[in-house]
Amino acid sequence: MTSKRTRRLFIFSMLVYPVIHYLIFNVYVNVQTIVYAFRRWNAFTGNIDWVLFGNFTSLFEFVGENHVYRSAVVNTLLWIPLHLFVMIPVAVAIAYLISLRIKFHAFYRVVLFFPTIISIVVITMVFSFSVSPTIGILNSLLGMAGLDHWQYSWLGDTRTALGTVFFFCVWAGTGLFVAILLGAITRIPADLFEVSRLEGITRMRELRLIVIPMIWPTITTLIVIGTSTAFTVFLQPKLLTNGGPNYTTNTVMLQIVTLVGEGKFGLAAAFGVVLGLVGMAVTYVIKYVVELRETVEY
Repeated sequence: MTSKRTRRLFIFSMLVYPVIHYLIFNVYVNVQTIVYAFRRWNAFTGNIDWVLFGNFTSLFEFVGENHVYRSAVVNTLLWIPLHLFVMIPVAVAIAYLISLRIKFHAFYRVVLFFPTIISIVVITMVFSFSVSPTIGILNSLLGMAGLDHWQYSWLGDTRTALGTVFFFCVWAGTGLFVAILLGAITRIPADLFEVSRLEGITRMRELRLIVIPMIWPTITTLIVIGTSTAFTVFLQPKLLTNGGPNYTTNTVMLQIVTLVGEGKFGLAAAFGVVLGLVGMAVTYVIKYVVELRETVEY
């Protein structure tokens, strides 16, 4: 009896903290956000009024007329094709090359995964120094190569800022995808590769006909994760450009944080609710589409 009671007490003590944490920081916060979306909070007077769909009406007007909000929405949506058509294909190709045990493959694995384990604050600082127009190594190398006309203020020019932030995210985030995909590739039966060698199949056909179909469930998972992550991008543009220059690298999450800082809690909450609904819909559609492809069994 005592043993059974001790077991129950142990289970309760292990569950009580995560359950309370979930109820406070997930359930309560999300419900409170939905409530705030229908109210207007005057940060100066402290008055809180019910405005029903007033915040949503104002939000859609801003998105349609204000370039700050419009840029935030467009940039957020651009993260989806970045994940689908750049990060994941690059990660698949790199993981396949490393799985072939090319020369220095162990070194490449460490170098690619290294940015993932370092604090994003440190990584963004190092990257900012690298592309700095005055002390950055990138412009120095371009100058040494005689490509002075390619020298830019990469994070300070409206023509290059967004692309530079995208490049940073690909560079810093691909390593994790490579590690996950490499684990999936190593689980493919070696017999399949031996048969492909005997048949004289090229590396490209082997990647397309054997590797990708066999690791498709893993790729599907990364596609879904990447799609949902696109709607939560905040730290990268915040630390690199703070949404600038001229809001060209702004995102919805960064704009929500800005609205909170300005005391526009109701509008920020409405933006968050719309973002959540759109994010769930887009993620579900992409998940449905990628899962239409048949899964190959090991």
